[in-house]
This record gives sequence, C-alpha cells and structure tokens, in this order.
Amino acid sequence: MTLHSPDPTPVITEVQPEPPRAPKRLILVYAITMLAGSFALLTPTLFAVAYKVQLVNPEGKETALGIIFGVSAAINLVAGPLFGVLSDRTRLPWGRRRPWIVAGIVVCVTSGVLMASATSMLMVGVGWVLYSMGVGCALGAMNPVLAETIPSSQRGTVGALVGVAGQLGGVAATLVGGMLTGNLLLLFLLPVSVYAALFVVYAFTIPHRPAPATTDRFALSAVFRLLVFNPREHRDFALVWLGRFLMQVGLTFLSTYQLYFLLDRLGLVPEEAGRQLAFVGGIGILVTTSFAIVGGILSDRLKRRKVFIYLATALSATGLVILAFADGIPLFATAVVFILAAAGLFGSVDLALASDVIPDSTKAGRWMGIYYVANTTSSAIAPIFAPIILLIGGGKNYTALFLVGAVVALGASLAARRIRAVR
Repeated sequence: MTLHSPDPTPVITEVQPEPPRAPKRLILVYAITMLAGSFALLTPTLFAVAYKVQLVNPEGKETALGIIFGVSAAINLVAGPLFGVLSDRTRLPWGRRRPWIVAGIVVCVTSGVLMASATSMLMVGVGWVLYSMGVGCALGAMNPVLAETIPSSQRGTVGALVGVAGQLGGVAATLVGGMLTGNLLLLFLLPVSVYAALFVVYAFTIPHRPAPATTDRFALSAVFRLLVFNPREHRDFALVWLGRFLMQVGLTFLSTYQLYFLLDRLGLVPEEAGRQLAFVGGIGILVTTSFAIVGGILSDRLKRRKVFIYLATALSATGLVILAFADGIPLFATAVVFILAAAGLFGSVDLALASDVIPDSTKAGRWMGIYYVANTTSSAIAPIFAPIILLIGGGKNYTALFLVGAVVALGASLAARRIRAVR
C-alpha cells in the first residue's frame, strides 16, 4: 500500500444491510479458531524461528533474525492483501474464503518441515517466508468474517475475544516452544496441526458463500492496483492504518527480540526462557482478558473507540519504558503485563474501529487485507532498524531499542485523535 498514491480504481461506497445478530456458537467457534491460528503464527514468530536461528548462527543471530523477519514481512506486504482481494472474487461452491484457508495450512505444513530440517540460514529464511505467507493466507481469509458476519453492535465484543485469543495463542506458543526444543519437527508442525483440526469445526459452523456471479473478473495487474488507495479520499481508514502500524512497530521490537533479551541480558538458557515467557504470559492473560473484553464491550455500549486507543498506547509505552531498564524477571514480568494489557485492549477496539470505517463493506476482504498490511509493514521495518539500534554503544543495547519503541507506539494515539467518523 502507498499512502501518497491516488487510487487508480475509484471505489463507490455501498452501504450493506447490517448482518443479523450472530449466535453465541458462531462467535465461540470463530474465536477458538482464531486462537489456533494465532498459535500457529506465534509459535515460530515468538520462539521457534529465533531458537532455530541461534542454533544455526549463534554469533550473528540478532542481525540474521532481523533480516529473515524483515524480508518475509516485505514479501507479505503484497501477498497478504492480494490473498484478501482474490478471496473476495473466488466463486467456488465451497465458499470464497475456505479454499484459501486450506491452501494456507498446506503451505505451513510443508514449510514447517523445511525449517525444522534446515542446516543453513538460507533454508531457514526460505522456510519462514513460505510459512508466513501460508498463515497470512489462512488468517487473511478469516479476518473478513468480522465485517461480513458480525453486526457493528457486536464487533467490539468479538474483537475483544479475538484479542484475548491472540494473547492465549502467544502464551501457548512460548510454553510449547520451551517444551519442544528437543524435537524441532514437532516444534514447527504441532501448532499448524492444531489449527488444521479446529478448522474442520470452523468449516461446518461459519457460513461462507462464493463470490456473487456479478463480481468482476480482471487482470492480476488490476488486483495489485486495488492494494493502493487514496488516503485523502479515505482519511479515517488511513489514520486507523497508521495508528495500527505505529503501535505494532513498538510491539514488534519486543516480540522479535524477547527471547534474545532473556538470553543476553538476563542470562537464561532457551528452555528456561520459554518457561519464563509462558509464565509471564499466563499471568498477563488475566489482565489482558479484562482489558480486552471489558474494553470491547464498553466501546460497543458507549459507542466510543478512541478513548480506549489512548489508554492502550499509554499502557504500551509504560511497559516498554519499564522493559528498557529491566534487570531481572520481576521487572520483565511487570513490563510484559503492561504490554499485554495494551495489546489486548488495542487489538479488540482497533479491529472494531477498522470495521466501522472500511470504505466499502462489500469488499471487506480487500480493505481488511490492506488494514492488516499495517502489521506486515511494521514487521518489515522494525526488524531492519532494530539491529541498528541494538548496536548503539557497542551492541545489545536493549534499553535504546525499547525506549524507541515506546515513543513510536505513542504515535498511535495521535493518529486516533484525528479520526472524524468515530468517537
């Protein structure tokens, strides 16, 4: 996405009728399947890839990890939204979203085997690029469900549940990661296997229909043009995108380097680090759940979103500042609890906010795909600059890294303040 390029395909906004109120069973299955998807994504993101990199290249692990994550995220800048746009136009009888979820799972299994058996950084990098594309394809086909199936009166609540599911997925990822360091194949394949099993239930619960027969077919070049929009024409959506990008940059500094922080500054071994990450994440779940669910419900009832964004960015910045000076597990745990609370609150309300301001609900796959580009953009940029920041003062300068992250995350509140259509 280019924030300063005009939209070559002007979009006519169509106001679709609100979906009927979603039953609890549908919401529960959606949230649990998103939890499994988060588990499949976060196990390699938070632990497995970093662990594999330090096995293959222990001396240059920080730079190598940054390059691998940065290149992968850069590729997904195009691939992620492209999958969303293509799924909008898929006319298979099984639905326009389900086939893409299945394809993504198959790619994850294949690339997981590649990473587990890799003997070089190139193999690890290629495996992670393919894996991240696969999980992006699968989750990208699930994200539009919020805009297509859930009415606006429930989106904050469902967004909160999805946010909690993401945090639970992160805790499971670090716990399982620490337990499976002796079996790399299981480390990379177990999470996606769980996701595949729960998708079977999802496929028979969540309604999916093929794209309407009237949906236009066009050249691939036109699909890429749909990934670009005019931020002046769709100002509020652009601001939501910018806010998510800034928040995610700050959080990516932690998620990418938290294992190395525990190894290098606190002196833990990988197995112990995995257990500590899971323990701290488990403590943070109570806080995360409270902030995410209560924040999501209150944002629906009060019909206000921005105040919760302000609170989330303040919590995130506070946690990152504490983390910058942490010299032991107690301060590390305190910082992560702040950050988990911020992530849960921000994730639930910001997802609802994005659903509220998408310019055309009939093309939810396209717009939600562009929205999630904020994640991949931050994931591409943060790992590139993080090794440079870490080198300040001689190397491994985690204090500078997390202070920069705190300042950047606060920028999300400034972006939210300028949104006009939603309070």
